[in-house]
Order: sequence, then C-alpha cells, then structure tokens
Amino acid sequence: MTRFHAFSYHMTISLVIFFALSYVIVELWYPDFFFAIDGGWEGIQLIIGVDLILGPVLTLVVFKLGKPGLKFDLFCIGLLQMLCLSAGVYVVYSERPIFFIYYDKHFYSASTDTFTNYGLQAPDLSRQNQILPVKVISKMPDNPIEEADFRLILFRDNIPAWVYEPSYFPLDSYMDDVILDGISESEIRQRDVNGHLDRWLSDYGGEFSDYAFIPIHSRYRDAFVGIDKKKKQFVDIVEIPPPL
Repeated sequence: MTRFHAFSYHMTISLVIFFALSYVIVELWYPDFFFAIDGGWEGIQLIIGVDLILGPVLTLVVFKLGKPGLKFDLFCIGLLQMLCLSAGVYVVYSERPIFFIYYDKHFYSASTDTFTNYGLQAPDLSRQNQILPVKVISKMPDNPIEEADFRLILFRDNIPAWVYEPSYFPLDSYMDDVILDGISESEIRQRDVNGHLDRWLSDYGGEFSDYAFIPIHSRYRDAFVGIDKKKKQFVDIVEIPPPL
C-alpha cells in the first residue's frame, strides 16, 4: 500500500463522518436561514479543517509501508483527529441558536453564550416542546405594577428584556402583531443600496405587500427576515442592513 492509498482510505472515512456531521449541523442545529446568519457555515469550515484536512494530510505525510512504529503513528493521528473533531463539534453544538426572540420590532438569535454573557443561566430546554431554536416573543406584563417590577429587575441586573426568560411567550400567538410591525417598503428600499430586495422577491415570488420584513440580529450577521403574511411563516433573510 502506498501513502496515497492510505490517504485515500483515510479521506473516505473522513468524508463519511463529514457528511453525517454536516447533515446534523444544517438540518438540526442551524436550520433554515440560521445556517447563513448564525454560524452554521463557520461550523462547517471548522469541521472541514479538522476532519478533512488534519487527519488525512498527516496520514499522507507519515505513512511509509514497513516504517518502524507506523501503527503507533497512525493510532496517534487517529486519536488526535478524534480529539480535535470532538472539540470542534462541541463548539459548533454549544454555539447553536437555541432561542429566536422577538422584542420591540426586532428579532434576536440567542445561543447559550448569549445568556451567559449577560450573567444569566441559559433557559432549561427540557421544558420546551418546540424544535430549536424556540421561537418566542419577549413581552412586558400588561399590569403596570408587574411591568414596573420587571423593568426594575432589568435595570438592576443591567440586561436587555429580550434575554429575560420570564418575559417569554410563544411567538405563534403573536404573529399577527409581528406582521403589523413590518418595515415600510420605502424605508427598506432606502437601505437596499445593492438591490437585494427585488432579487429576493423574484426568487420567492409575489409582491412586497405579500410579506412583512423585520430586522434580525445574530452573532455573525444583521439583516431582514421576510415573513409570508398569509401563511404566517418565515421565508428567508434578505441581505439589507437593518436599524440597530
């Protein structure tokens, strides 16, 4: 067996692992538009570097049939690749979006780190019966006294309302209100210096009036997300800078 045969065998195994992990990342951890805006592609790049480059290339470098200690070298390469891959997968998993929060006419994507960065414990996902990320609205109590208590807590702890779990309610019940908060066509076109809106409408069909466009903020990108008004479903992001 030549080193190129060994490299091809190692690469084949690595490709199988890569496609399996890619499916999990794209379909489960970073579904829909979250893959583009919230670190899914960065996670894939990390897996490529560890799984498809590190291990196979080291095998190509060290493999020589009959070399003393070859089995030990290959074992060490496999162990190193497994450890690095496990660390990479953990990072991608831990940074996945777990909540998609609507607050004050904006959407926010939140990972576990989002909450811990504000000194809060991440919400217990075992209590959620939705597919991640959980879609919620952050809403102050209707009772003025209760609202004052809420705002006192937010001020005391120096946290924004959208990371305060007691303010969360299921988003589905408020989609009509969210749609009414959509930005006007004139304002979004003023921001659309590169003509992305017309291309978006061409891709998904219909007129501007068929959709509501809401600012969305995430770890890697700020944009607008389009919502189908009739179906009350998220469609996709459109690459236009939103108000911050």
